[in-house]
Amino acid sequence: MSPMSALRSHRKVIAPGVPALLASVALILLLAAATNLQAQWRASVAVEERVFKDATIETGASRYETALIFNGAFFHVWDGGYQSLAIEPFVRLDIDPGGNNRVDLREASWQYRRARWQVGIGMREVYWGVAESRQLVDVINQRELVVAGPGYVKLGQAMVNVATDQKWGRFDVFLLPWFRERSYAGRARLLWSSLPIDTDNAEYGPGAGKRSLDWAARWTHSLRDWDVGLSHFSGTNREPRFLLGQDPSGVPVLVPRYEVVGQTSLDLQWTTRGWLWKLEAMTSDPETGRYTAVAGGFEYAFTDYFSIFAEYMFDSRGEMATTSFADDFFAGARLLMHEGMIQASTFVDRMTGNSVLSLAAGRRIGNIASLGLEAQAFLGSSSSEPAFAPRQHTYLALSVSHFF
Repeated sequence: MSPMSALRSHRKVIAPGVPALLASVALILLLAAATNLQAQWRASVAVEERVFKDATIETGASRYETALIFNGAFFHVWDGGYQSLAIEPFVRLDIDPGGNNRVDLREASWQYRRARWQVGIGMREVYWGVAESRQLVDVINQRELVVAGPGYVKLGQAMVNVATDQKWGRFDVFLLPWFRERSYAGRARLLWSSLPIDTDNAEYGPGAGKRSLDWAARWTHSLRDWDVGLSHFSGTNREPRFLLGQDPSGVPVLVPRYEVVGQTSLDLQWTTRGWLWKLEAMTSDPETGRYTAVAGGFEYAFTDYFSIFAEYMFDSRGEMATTSFADDFFAGARLLMHEGMIQASTFVDRMTGNSVLSLAAGRRIGNIASLGLEAQAFLGSSSSEPAFAPRQHTYLALSVSHFF
């Protein structure tokens, strides 16, 4: 089947709750037009082709994965700069039926800033942390797995955020309604487990649920060469653990279970000359017992264009960790060019010797387009990887993006 014929037969899958959000966004845009708001717009459309060396053919997986990706952004500031509106839709359509499709709002929020205070309401993406290898402290948004290893994109999170900037630092409080489950559609399921994942019957621990009200607080401050962040999150864990179950036919499946956790974390960055020293550390208390995780190391810039980095990752859960990078070294280099970049990196497991080699490159073509390349190679034995962590695949991805 050709890509275009597959596209014509393709059925869109829309995330739960998104239709109502899209209707709300449409209403906001109509109101904006009615009041003659002058808005800023930007958008991009990309075609991505991903080729897997070791696709699991016996489970029906395709060796090839073609996706159409749309990113858009609407932004407007008014009231003398005190109020702003931001909307960022995201659409990913896999040509292959049953793929990892998503229509989502990364951002759909109103913000009000006055003096040293700020209030934000709506769907937002929040980024915490400093590490290059793993994002341990970054817990606000749900992640959607789209590639092997540590790669992910975020889903928009509904929130009310109140923040203040003072001489002693910035302090944020987040109220987080509407928990979103992690998707394991298409390739993401095969990358996570050799068993089917029964997302239709996901379980929740006491106090957890889709309509639970989570909360988080974060303090950040810059003091000379130091940047420090202290955070606490209390609510439904964005990352599930898995229980072994059966479907109605008796076939073994994995059932995601989401639990309430209290996670406290620290992130530090020290900048001195060409060095960036980084640390992320966290402790969490799921039903299976408290554990800690750490990621830290350095980045050194020889020039403004070339840098190297090295980090170490540790997760005290060991074989029960939900990540393949629980006792690993990470190293790489990055070259920035006028119209592009090249980055190469590797993860090496200290115990098994398994390694993941990655290469990413991109180049802009004027102001209207860009080319991207991403490659990953897994070297080692997948049987020695944690049971409930992403399975490592070897793949090559090419993308072409157009901006308008």
